[in-house]
Amino acid sequence: MSRLVTELESQYWEPVAQGPVAQADLSALLGVPATILTTVTWTSPVIYADGFKSIAAAVTLTQAGTIQVLPFIDAAGTIPQTAPVATVLAANVSNVNNMTSGLPFQSFQVAIHNTSGSTATVSGFACLLNGT
Repeated sequence: MSRLVTELESQYWEPVAQGPVAQADLSALLGVPATILTTVTWTSPVIYADGFKSIAAAVTLTQAGTIQVLPFIDAAGTIPQTAPVATVLAANVSNVNNMTSGLPFQSFQVAIHNTSGSTATVSGFACLLNGT
């Protein structure tokens, strides 16, 4: 039985909750392409945040670029909470973008932009939501 609730373990379910912090790994759900063409931006669908408070998005590209996380006030992703939180991507380096502003949001999008003159191969993509 969980120490935090009185229900039986089989009655209490939270995605990947194994400890004091709830986390959800969305890496496989976003459909990140294997390559991003020259000066092209791949943008995820709007993702419902389900009450999680912070986001870490990471990627490795074979070319330089940026990764952005854009939080929205509404579930449909039409009212931005803030400007996108952007991180510059160095080629062939695992780069992490942490959105930990503490501002409330219901949904978000991740965007990866290839700023180079060559097609970029995408590897090591991860997107983790955290409950604290």
